[in-house]
Amino acid sequence: MEEIESADVSQIVDSSSRELLDELNRKRAKTRLWPFVAVISVAVLGLGFSSGWPVWLVGILAVAAAAGTYAAHTRDALQKTVVLFYDFDSDMEAAYAKLHAAASQLANCAAAWHIEASGKVHDRKYHAGASDLVRRKSTSIRRAEPPYVKTNIETVAVGVGRQTLHFFPDRVLVYDQNGVGAVGYQELRVEVGATRFIESESVPRDAEVVDRTWKYVNKSGGPDKRFKDNKELPICRYEEVTLSSQSGLNEVLQLSRCGAGSGFAEAISSLGKSMPKEGACAAQAA
Repeated sequence: MEEIESADVSQIVDSSSRELLDELNRKRAKTRLWPFVAVISVAVLGLGFSSGWPVWLVGILAVAAAAGTYAAHTRDALQKTVVLFYDFDSDMEAAYAKLHAAASQLANCAAAWHIEASGKVHDRKYHAGASDLVRRKSTSIRRAEPPYVKTNIETVAVGVGRQTLHFFPDRVLVYDQNGVGAVGYQELRVEVGATRFIESESVPRDAEVVDRTWKYVNKSGGPDKRFKDNKELPICRYEEVTLSSQSGLNEVLQLSRCGAGSGFAEAISSLGKSMPKEGACAAQAA
């Protein structure tokens, strides 16, 4: 099996996004204060209880501790948050609305997976006659803001293993635990194609079953009778959406319903032709 994964986010950098990424990663790296305040508060309150301090004093300290922790949490949010403000013209507004509509079609599929790895089969009779194997995990396609970003628009978030793709009007921000990367729509490549998949799990309600096979097959394609647990398996027609860029993005999504991915690819192409006006893209939240 060969892993299908993107490069480290530090390498996924669109040239027009350098300043924004520097700001996002710098603020992301700031240490949060509130966990330290919370730990110290708990330690002081614990000392008060164990030392027999007056109840009224412990109560005042508890209120002060809660207020201090909340204040520290608020301070952390202000220090780590970046504000992105977008001013749409009519063409850009239509293009971004098209992306949201297309993403809704992806999200409405009964099942969506992220393909983590793939490999060739050396003995097909032990793998239901399949020529390739894949390792996949269920994923989600939803509307969600990335962490520590405030904006005047809704963004689409797609989970791709250890990374999450957030689709903004002018670029895709790539988040993982190490930082943030970016891919501009003019650089983003989206390829859509159908694939036949031997389904060993439950068949999604909107999937098209195009054929059937056996868990263990003989050379003629029939069931290998040497295996007692040789059950029949459905072959489904799924859709695969590949997202890639020269800077290192490399992700594959599998959808239970064919036809949803083409609209998404068209929306990405439209965004690449209609770039928005962006203001205050690195301003600190107030």
